[in-house]
Amino acid sequence: MSYELLIITGEDSGDLYGGNLAREIKKLSPDIKISGVGGKQMRFAGVDIICDVSDISVVGFLEVLEKLGSLRRLYRQIIEKFDSGNVKGVVLIDYPGFNLKVAKAAKERGIPVFYYISPQVWAWRKNRVKTIKKYVDKMMVILPFEKSFYEREGIDVEFVGHPLFEVVPPPLQGGELGGREEICRELGIDDKKLIIGILPGSRKKEIAYMLPPILKASSLIKEKYPSVQFLLPMSQSIEEDYLKNFITSEYPYIKIVKGKNYDVMKVSDLLITKSGTSTLEAAIIGTPMIIIYKSSLISFYLAKFFVNVSYAGLPNLLAGREIAPELIQFGANPGNIAEKAMYFLKDQNRLNQMKEKLKKVKHSLGEPGASKKVAWIIIEYLKNSTN
Repeated sequence: MSYELLIITGEDSGDLYGGNLAREIKKLSPDIKISGVGGKQMRFAGVDIICDVSDISVVGFLEVLEKLGSLRRLYRQIIEKFDSGNVKGVVLIDYPGFNLKVAKAAKERGIPVFYYISPQVWAWRKNRVKTIKKYVDKMMVILPFEKSFYEREGIDVEFVGHPLFEVVPPPLQGGELGGREEICRELGIDDKKLIIGILPGSRKKEIAYMLPPILKASSLIKEKYPSVQFLLPMSQSIEEDYLKNFITSEYPYIKIVKGKNYDVMKVSDLLITKSGTSTLEAAIIGTPMIIIYKSSLISFYLAKFFVNVSYAGLPNLLAGREIAPELIQFGANPGNIAEKAMYFLKDQNRLNQMKEKLKKVKHSLGEPGASKKVAWIIIEYLKNSTN
């Protein structure tokens, strides 16, 4: 079967999932041409990139305005591809503001539309469900409660498990202590002392909002626990010089680690992490965490008005209760962060109890192999639609 498939995402995590999916599709149908919007992961997987995610990735409600010109140009490119008649299917990965417009254009041209990594319509803008029902042929969701949500709306949906199982190395999964000594030796830290991992986000604006209160909290924690070690894994999208704008001589004990996010998560006794994908990665690895989030005041109040969920952290959302403390906006201040951290550090039983709860969250995410399942669904659907 020879045809072109388009994969579109607007985020780094989507690029990672898109890359894994593209590899699985190529295994099932080696002669397929895959093009789309992504980054280096999709490019390494053999996808012909027509626009890099770095050109369209946004954070918050207002920041999208800065990218409007790039988004309009990209949309016109995609329409030209659709009108060429070569594209036989389009796979959308999250990024709903843009991707649902693409879904409409594809559907109007009779091109099958697959949505992998659902937009969080269950959290806000539920009216988008009607758009999804109208323009998407198949939803493939990665959170267990999303399946029943879409089924109630009469949408063709399948729960495929979470693709993070393919991303987090299996030896690091599960919360066991094996390998701590070796990893700590490679990171240049003492495995016998307390370790706190800091994950303030992978974008400059996230770091600008969240890293300063975490750093101030680290000073307060250091006063009570002088031997505690702090690790900050540096995202590949962030330059070390940018981090040093925040990590001044006042914080000589903060150790920046290039990459190795999962190693840091594995050996940390506790994480202070931005809400988002990193919280699920931590749940899969089994590391207790404090979840924080800060943004611009306008973005915060808009989110407060529109978003309708009980928890910001995905582990809490999946558990249906707060198993990891959440500190949002004004609550994400140095005093609160330090207080929550020390509450857990002073009692190993509290850390162990959270680990047990995180195991249940991990189990709820299904089995490994999401990319393979999605690839098979797409290929079979296209085969049947062309017969």
